[in-house]
Amino acid sequence: MYKVVIHLLIVSFLFQPLVGAAQPKTESIESVKGIINTVNVWRDQWGVNHIYAENEDDLFFTQGYCAARDRLFQLELWRRQATGTLAEILGPSEIKRDISARLFKYRGDMEKELNHYHKNGSKIINSFVQGINAYIEEVIQHPEKLPTEFKILNTLPGKWTPEVVITRFQGLKGNAATELQIGKAVATAGADVVKDLTWFHPRQPDLSLDSSFDADLFSGPILELYHAMGAPIQFRNDQLTTAFHAQNKGYDSDESPEGSNNWIVSGRRTESGFPHMVNDPHRRIALPSLRYLVHLHAPGWNVTGAGEPSIPGISIGHNEYGAWGLTVYFTDAEDIYVYDLNPDQLSQYWYKGKWKNMEQIQERIAVKGGDTVTETLNYTLHGPVTYIDTIRKKAFALRCAWLEPGGAPYLASLRMNQSKTWKQFRDACAYSNLPGENMIWADRKGNIGWQVVGIAPIRKRFSGMVPVPGDGRYEWSGYRKIKKRPHIKNPKEGYFASANANITPDSYKYWNSVGYLWSNPYRNDRIHEVLSKDSIRTLESEKKLQTDYFCIPAKTLVPFLRN
Repeated sequence: MYKVVIHLLIVSFLFQPLVGAAQPKTESIESVKGIINTVNVWRDQWGVNHIYAENEDDLFFTQGYCAARDRLFQLELWRRQATGTLAEILGPSEIKRDISARLFKYRGDMEKELNHYHKNGSKIINSFVQGINAYIEEVIQHPEKLPTEFKILNTLPGKWTPEVVITRFQGLKGNAATELQIGKAVATAGADVVKDLTWFHPRQPDLSLDSSFDADLFSGPILELYHAMGAPIQFRNDQLTTAFHAQNKGYDSDESPEGSNNWIVSGRRTESGFPHMVNDPHRRIALPSLRYLVHLHAPGWNVTGAGEPSIPGISIGHNEYGAWGLTVYFTDAEDIYVYDLNPDQLSQYWYKGKWKNMEQIQERIAVKGGDTVTETLNYTLHGPVTYIDTIRKKAFALRCAWLEPGGAPYLASLRMNQSKTWKQFRDACAYSNLPGENMIWADRKGNIGWQVVGIAPIRKRFSGMVPVPGDGRYEWSGYRKIKKRPHIKNPKEGYFASANANITPDSYKYWNSVGYLWSNPYRNDRIHEVLSKDSIRTLESEKKLQTDYFCIPAKTLVPFLRN
């Protein structure tokens, strides 16, 4: 049993020499079972933990321990969402969410999954989980440390497993809801009308709908379970006195994000001569925050920035070699398949000229104040069945690229955290399957770069913008290699920016891995407008642009409103 030594340290700037600074005072010293050597944790004036460990295992054990110490109730909600056990403490209103969590659970090879994210992924994630569980043991032994929420709900935190860390419920995944809406619209009004009313770009998608599909086919609760997976948690008044939104989402929906910005500027255009990396990933401001700031230091690791309390490593930040950031690059990693069912056996679907049996899994869901629910989960060879229409004898399943190994959001950042060069960073990006993002990089050697990440199915016979029959005619032809997705190094303009708009170069060849619907271009245009005018950028000018609220559409519209 070794020590995690936690200090309170007042510093004026990260990594600034502590000349003349106040001497740190010990906040607490705790002996923690599971630590190999002594670990020092310096907590600065903003509450950010700076973790100094002598080995990798201790580093991530302590990150998990500190995250649990700071965010225990948030982590408990996360665990219950991931494991489909919220109804156990919140009652019948959460049954659909629990079914969804189990329906969309990753059920593949766990060692392959964990080691996708880093060569030591299994060890890192297990150490992180052990750190969380060490603090849970501590509060169970010392109930006075238990956060108030647990006392109100009369429950205790449960133990974590690696399966909780690699859950997909919180990710920005694809376009299933849009696909269903467009399918309904095409069935009702026709493809030409839908194209006329929708701004598809940079190419026009094929909206051909199977002749057997009509608008009524899409009238049932086809994606009810899919939407339940990511809905904000609402505590009823009999559970807590106020509503509390769990921070599993930073957006109002997967497909309509509020918008993010990032840009990189070459050192030849900055006052310091070093490149700038600026990132503003717009997520909901809330308590507790989705973000969790931390500094990790051990042999081979020296990285600081923002991650999420539920995953090890840093999603957005810097090490001593370079800095990186992200915004959403819309990537369609989902497709809705519609099947004809055997009228005599609704668990059989028609595929390539014969009936196939759905795979079925039985799940029992404990419900507070009610009876345990037994639910049968159905799967086709394409994926989870979200709805069975017993009247029309149809089934709907969702094929999800994010259920492939490596689909846990942001976890591939572990590889990015140790990148020393643009090449190493691009190599790390190749493991980032979810979500689809614009990753940008700037390093101390003066290089800047952009790489699109995210698992992108190759669809040769269809666009993915409307539901398709699941009879075997519409299959994916593998996945586009991430390093073949759009990228650039040291652009001649001396800068690069993204803000959720389409920025795919016209010269790009692989259009079946690029989306058709994007945010409007005004934020991106404004960034380019400012960066193109300034010959020399300063940190002050970057901050000014980051808080810029000039609205390009208003420039046109306001004159019409003056009278």
